[in-house]
Amino acid sequence: DSVAEHQPGSTMMYRQYLQNVYPLVPCGFALSLLRLTDANTFLLLYGAIAYFFASKMARLVILLGPPASAFGGVALGFGFDFLIVDALLRLLGYAAEEEEEPVGKKSPGPALDVAAREEPKEALKDAPQGGNGGAGLLKSKPKPSQLAAAAKARRAESRRAETNPFGGVAAAREEAAAAVMAVADSPGGVKMRLCMGLALALATIYAYYDFHAYCRRMAEGSSRPQIMFKATYSNGQTVMVDDYREAYWWLRDKTPEDARVMAWWDYGYQITGIGERTTIADGNTWNHEHIATLGLILSGNEQKAHSIARHLADYVLVWAGGGGDDLAKSPHMARIGNSVFRDICPGDPTCSKFGFYQGGQPTPMMEECLLYKLTMHGQRGIAANESLFQHVFTSRYGKVRIFKVRRVSLKSKKWVADPANRRCDAPGSWYCVGQYPPALAPLIARRKNFAQLEDFNTKRSSEDEAYDKEYHERMSGRKGPSDGPGGGGGSKGRPGLWYLGCVGAEALLGEERTYSGGADGSTLAEARAFAKEAGSRYVALARSGMDGHAFAIPALPPGWKAGSLDDAGCSTPCLDFHAYGCGCADELCAEAGVSAVRGEEHVRRWAIYEVVAKGKKKAKKGSPKDEM
Repeated sequence: DSVAEHQPGSTMMYRQYLQNVYPLVPCGFALSLLRLTDANTFLLLYGAIAYFFASKMARLVILLGPPASAFGGVALGFGFDFLIVDALLRLLGYAAEEEEEPVGKKSPGPALDVAAREEPKEALKDAPQGGNGGAGLLKSKPKPSQLAAAAKARRAESRRAETNPFGGVAAAREEAAAAVMAVADSPGGVKMRLCMGLALALATIYAYYDFHAYCRRMAEGSSRPQIMFKATYSNGQTVMVDDYREAYWWLRDKTPEDARVMAWWDYGYQITGIGERTTIADGNTWNHEHIATLGLILSGNEQKAHSIARHLADYVLVWAGGGGDDLAKSPHMARIGNSVFRDICPGDPTCSKFGFYQGGQPTPMMEECLLYKLTMHGQRGIAANESLFQHVFTSRYGKVRIFKVRRVSLKSKKWVADPANRRCDAPGSWYCVGQYPPALAPLIARRKNFAQLEDFNTKRSSEDEAYDKEYHERMSGRKGPSDGPGGGGGSKGRPGLWYLGCVGAEALLGEERTYSGGADGSTLAEARAFAKEAGSRYVALARSGMDGHAFAIPALPPGWKAGSLDDAGCSTPCLDFHAYGCGCADELCAEAGVSAVRGEEHVRRWAIYEVVAKGKKKAKKGSPKDEM
């Protein structure tokens, strides 16, 4: 689910990360096959193995970098060699021959010229070398014994060709190659090759600068600090939101050094690196079952969650305040948890009853869960049970809340900290895998290890196959729950939004946009509520299955319509109002047959709406693209 880097590789992903090298790889691979050498054989094997693993797991696409670069170099090298280097040598050779030929005498043609050039080489190869280096042997007649030996060799070669089952194919290939080369080596062919070579050189220079700029954008996007950002109030005042650093420093300064912090895995490295405290999970998400245990705790009710958390952690940290907080990620937590603990959402892989109704009202399951109580603590009359989870910190703008776990099991904490209970890779090794305390043994025993798509070394059971199929059908919208949020045949009436257009570039949404995810990006009712809460006039959506991405936009930049699109990706139906488009993201865009616009890292189609009074009409009545 949210561990997206564990999903299989896709064509869209290869295009995204290989960019301009992507179309060159098949050419280089084919050229390497045509001329097998030790180096080419190694490259072919390296490429095939790297592609196999990249196709199994998205994060392993990094393995394709070296072989893809090498295949791209093979393709470009062959192009420059054949179209420019060899063509220039041929052109210079023709010029020299024309100077030597008497006026009015024509060359017998490129095919005969080639044969004439090759004949002395064969004679030199077969003839004995004299004191003059063989220079004068070209003028002497071959001996009868040499002629007989050459005739015998030709007869033996002819017999081998007749008995070889692939001899005809090889001969046909050689004849075709000779015919092509005869045309390519002609004066007109050589000039044509030079023109094509010049075009290839110009295209390569342009692709180089484009690739260089693309790499810089990717690097900046991957390395840009994201724990501090600017925000704008409805009155226009701009502030710097520093809540996340503030919370991590509070952990560093106000908690014991051996404190263990439980949070969703997204923030694990930040808690360790900035807060200098042990985290229960981080970005090393390969242990799916462990992440699912966190999902079980956060999606369960307070009593059940506390009975598990007290054996694992001293503090619980949650992101709050909207704009991609833990409530926006909550569907992922329940789904990942349910893939291992099937009693979280029985019979529903997408946990459709764990979410919000239209208008932002939580479902009963959401309202009772620990995550909702901690995230909404102190708002709308909602409060966590302080006898189980004591509130100790809220950041300045309410983006982070920290709770102390009451009645922590010191016995479990001491057992986990004991080096004798660590399983090391080897005696004295630095790599030691921890274990769950004995008190959680009954819980761990009932986990069902989930064979994901990336578990390519494990045979998946029919039950896993059925679960995975059901999950993807529901997430893609091809099959939906009969009840719960987003279920049924869609809402009636108008959502209180006017459709303005669709773009593929995120920059066209303006710089002062506020992000949210989850249902805000797949349902118009949630998107409208999100925009109104953010005090924005516009909202843009890009649906991805049952969830999506959304931006609340105070004002659209001038000229945004210049990048407008109108394709199948823009028309992907919303989950609540099926007659209206919610745009698309990633795999849903791929299913619609659309790709990323030039300069964009991700495939997106942003459907842009203006927030208006519900039921208000614009232009033609009954038209989803004109009234909302």
